[in-house]
Amino acid sequence: MTQDTTYVPETEIERLTKGFNEVIIALAAQFDSKLESLDKTMEAYEKQLAVLATGFAEQAVFIEALIAQIGFSSVEEREAFHASVAEARKKMFEIMKEGASGIVSNDNPRLASAIEDVVDAKSSGAPSQ
Repeated sequence: MTQDTTYVPETEIERLTKGFNEVIIALAAQFDSKLESLDKTMEAYEKQLAVLATGFAEQAVFIEALIAQIGFSSVEEREAFHASVAEARKKMFEIMKEGASGIVSNDNPRLASAIEDVVDAKSSGAPSQ
């Protein structure tokens, strides 16, 4: 039994099929890459939301304690408290804006821009001292 070693040229259909398969494989690889990138972005957003939720829970505890404290304070103590809160709010806005343009913008420029916009809107309505 002899083996036929003659070359059989590819037909046009075989070349077209091979080319189509290569394109599909390349598209699938690109799609996988995009999905991986989207997954990483979603994971970052989930972490940011977790941090926000934890922060809100901590704030709720402090607010409840402050409300109880204010209820038992004198007029002067209340005025001092409100002045202190206004100053702390102003500083918080400054820190958030600096952090957004410095730290956050490296990882997520759109989030940094959104934070800056919200801070600008909130601080323009903040009482100035």
